[in-house]
Amino acid sequence: MIVRKHFVGRQSSGGFSMIELLTVVTIIIAMTAIALPQLISARRLMRSAGMSREILTQLRYARQEAMSQRQAMTFQYDDSTKQIKIIDHQSSDKTAILTDTNYPNTTGSFVTRTTLLAVGGVPASEIIYGIPSGYPTGALSDTATMTSLSSNKINITFFPDGSATDKANDAKIALFFYNPKNPGATAMAISVLGSAGRAKVWRYSSSANSYKE
Repeated sequence: MIVRKHFVGRQSSGGFSMIELLTVVTIIIAMTAIALPQLISARRLMRSAGMSREILTQLRYARQEAMSQRQAMTFQYDDSTKQIKIIDHQSSDKTAILTDTNYPNTTGSFVTRTTLLAVGGVPASEIIYGIPSGYPTGALSDTATMTSLSSNKINITFFPDGSATDKANDAKIALFFYNPKNPGATAMAISVLGSAGRAKVWRYSSSANSYKE
């Protein structure tokens, strides 16, 4: 009897040898290792660019609640924690609320909703409040300019008539954000016109070198 030995690595008829298979697997692993970080980075930038939708949603929620409940509601952005809080004041007295030394945490107020912006793979270090260096710092087309942080926070209070203001009684408020990894693709602004209380989203256009609605 003759025993034929089959060696690993010998190419079978119509098949692949083990060496060829390992080579293909190695190439796939190498390509994945190169592409995966780029895909993750692109996904994070897309989520950074989409962050304006979350902010707009929370602003509209605060306004809607103020109008439906007939009492003041404050949208608060905290830059130190990268989170948004919606505060129910249990009152519609504009003067008393804005002049309260504890504003926006007025007597009887409580937080109804808390939303973290640093989620979905976007770290807090990639959420920057402000305007990138070299980008236009003038007013938006609706004449709103960037509102400065106060104690790392911005508070926008909505009233039953739908109007909005902050402690300084500003009629035009604008929040600016960007991701330092790619400012051109992520620079944005959200403005609130006090008399109407309506919010708008603006995105930076490199071709026009300005923020467009």
